[in-house]
Amino acid sequence: MRSYEVRDIPAILALERECAGAPQWGEAFWRSGFPGDAGLRDAFVIEIDEQVWGYSVASCAVDIAELESVAVSERWRRYGMGMALCEVAMLWARKRGAKAIQLEVRESNVAALSLYRRIGFVEQGKRPKYYKNPEEDAVLMSADL
Repeated sequence: MRSYEVRDIPAILALERECAGAPQWGEAFWRSGFPGDAGLRDAFVIEIDEQVWGYSVASCAVDIAELESVAVSERWRRYGMGMALCEVAMLWARKRGAKAIQLEVRESNVAALSLYRRIGFVEQGKRPKYYKNPEEDAVLMSADL
């Protein structure tokens, strides 16, 4: 596992397309290298045989971090990659002084909800009709770091 690099962008974009629930940030976002973030955002990739199969993105502001996205290719789900990507993002946030990390997830994403609960996230509430296509509530979760 490592921080993402420009060479990973085609694989990340393919994962965005494959994982309908992942944010569809697009090439410009990834090519930006997160300018202006002053090291307060990073993305991590997991690869096998030089092929990227998953990524996570986290940001940190003062003492609160956000797990912005986690995506793993369907081919490699249930092998612990999602957990590893979450854990590396959480470690990164802790090193930057975050005391807690937050996220939101589609209410219907049972697999993600289960993963987040296993690594210590607890539900904090909901945002009604937060997601579109289809319209759905977001479950707000947080974990202490």
